[in-house]
Amino acid sequence: MFSEVDDRERRLALIRRRQILLAFEEYGPGYHRVTGDGCRYVAEIVEATPAEWEWIYEHARTHPEVLIQAGPGRNPVQWRQLRREQGEVAFRAADAAFIASDATAALNHLDEARALGTIGPEQWERLRLAAMTAADAGR
Repeated sequence: MFSEVDDRERRLALIRRRQILLAFEEYGPGYHRVTGDGCRYVAEIVEATPAEWEWIYEHARTHPEVLIQAGPGRNPVQWRQLRREQGEVAFRAADAAFIASDATAALNHLDEARALGTIGPEQWERLRLAAMTAADAGR
């Protein structure tokens, strides 16, 4: 059964990791440029656990580009608009994958929509269970 293969805790961990990476993208370069310690601010913004603090610093050591502004500078309103657009794209992609009976893709897109804040934990859980139920029924 598909539901036996899907690992909710693993998905939640990957969603959290994605949220941290999104914070790196949005805040890391600016705070790093101003303070020299963008990691600290990313960790504080996402309310990182001690293990996440370690991961944040390790990630920046192994991927120093996360502290360099790669794209255009954006103000907070522009970041919110970008995240809203990205989340809507992910949510529509999840719906299309669900309709196409591609539960794995639907779940992955739902995870992205949750990381981007388009759907909350309760809605994510309901949609995730619906995708898994549909996949189980189709087997």
